[in-house]
Amino acid sequence: MEHIERQAARLLIVTPDEQVLLLRLEPSFRDPFWVTPGGGLDDGEAFVDAARRELYEEVGRDDLPIGACIWRRTVTFTWERWRVQQEEHTFLVETPGPFEAVTLHPDEEPITGSGWLTIPHLRALAEVVYPVGLADHLEQLFRNGVPVEPIQLGDVVED
Repeated sequence: MEHIERQAARLLIVTPDEQVLLLRLEPSFRDPFWVTPGGGLDDGEAFVDAARRELYEEVGRDDLPIGACIWRRTVTFTWERWRVQQEEHTFLVETPGPFEAVTLHPDEEPITGSGWLTIPHLRALAEVVYPVGLADHLEQLFRNGVPVEPIQLGDVVED
């Protein structure tokens, strides 16, 4: 298995009613799962610029401001034939209410749906949600507000 190291920007898109937008992915090589929008940085791209690009490519919005980087973590996972070690920065995006997410390049992504989920919905999902512990991280964010510095979520293995 080939080992890859990369950097990625993720988006935590939330409403004032404490709903979070997640994408449902259904790749051919593993069970379906839910994840925050985001993806790898292009060569020379800054994290915040990648977040802006991913907001447009995966969600179809270029009118929402990219907020603070709230979480950082290093995650290791298997994607097809690669073992990926990924440094992630998650940016907060606040929106006044839910909207329909539209993927710009549906043929390039195994995205099969999206949903606006509350913490109880997250806890009740039968399918896996990434990042692991998202409901707990959201509770902390909604209780304590936006951190002054990004919270380190640690090194995680997700398979």
